[in-house]
Amino acid sequence: MTIKQGLRFLLFIVALGISAGAVVSVFGLPAEGNALACTKRYHSFYAEPEDTIDFVLLGTSSVDREWIAPEAWDKYGITGYALNTDVQPLVLATGILEEVRKTQDIKLAVVDVRGIRSSTVRPKDSTFRRVTDNMKYSKNRWDTIAHAIDYYKDYYQDEEMRAIEGEEEADKMLDSLDEASLYFPFLKYHSRWSEGLTRDDFITPYNTMKGVYNVENMAFTVEAQDPTEVVGNTKELNGMQTRLLDEIMAYGKDTGLEILFIVSPSKLSKGEQTEFNAAAEYLQEHGANVINFNKDEYYAAFGMDFSQDLYNAHHMNSRGGVKFTRYFAKYLSETYQLADKRGQEGYESWDEAYEKFVKFYKEGWAAQKKEAEEK
Repeated sequence: MTIKQGLRFLLFIVALGISAGAVVSVFGLPAEGNALACTKRYHSFYAEPEDTIDFVLLGTSSVDREWIAPEAWDKYGITGYALNTDVQPLVLATGILEEVRKTQDIKLAVVDVRGIRSSTVRPKDSTFRRVTDNMKYSKNRWDTIAHAIDYYKDYYQDEEMRAIEGEEEADKMLDSLDEASLYFPFLKYHSRWSEGLTRDDFITPYNTMKGVYNVENMAFTVEAQDPTEVVGNTKELNGMQTRLLDEIMAYGKDTGLEILFIVSPSKLSKGEQTEFNAAAEYLQEHGANVINFNKDEYYAAFGMDFSQDLYNAHHMNSRGGVKFTRYFAKYLSETYQLADKRGQEGYESWDEAYEKFVKFYKEGWAAQKKEAEEK
């Protein structure tokens, strides 16, 4: 083979790899609804310039409903980015943080522990995929998947969990795990070629408001709720729950990353509160910083209105999100001495995101008011 032929072959291999990567990327999570919102958030995060993010927020679907990043930027000049996903497994938290720290020199991570519920710590590959399918191909993505698989197997082989799940169900879950497709999503989604793809499947979607939740009209939907009847009762955590909390605390200590655990505010039943209270108590006993926002004093502090600020029991609408963000952003800015970067070169996109959010917010609530008046 001549040098010229060798170069041609090398270019062919490179072109083939790029083409294959593009094709494989199409066969991922369907580009619709909340799945698309998660993909947009992760793609947009990867597009952020290096070392411009102050902190990230991890957790379940409540996080990007309550955290309005452009609002925090406008009021305090801080850059906090939500990397939550629906029913985000806490076992993935350290992998996500490792991914973040590749490009962002964060000193703080906010971790919502609503994922500590016994129903949420029960692993499902679908909840893994919402995170790992959106991570760039890398050793860390591979390690994060391997860690999730280990946890999945440990959970359904654990005697305590098998007693809860039932032997037959636990074995069924073990048998159903498709490890290969977690590493290579194409193996799971290749049938979408015949089922139908949309335009969004072929483009890289971005969220131009720094992760603000904008699926359908939920940000402008109001569903009145009775206020949470706050209780102090606790329910003993099982071994898998404490394992997850221990792992995140250990990661913070090993890396020097400050971790603030929170319980996101919403309408909660007495039963739901018992596990969150237990988690907060366990973390505090082990020296972690924790804020449970589902206390009367916090509801009052940021002005929670259960008749106006939620679109369902567990999720804030944008009105509630703005209220909470203003309160929490002030706390974070002052407590962790986060510098005000408004006006600094390199942060122009945050000003643009705020302008877009203001337009989104005003137009959305105006349309909601008009619709209500026409009924």
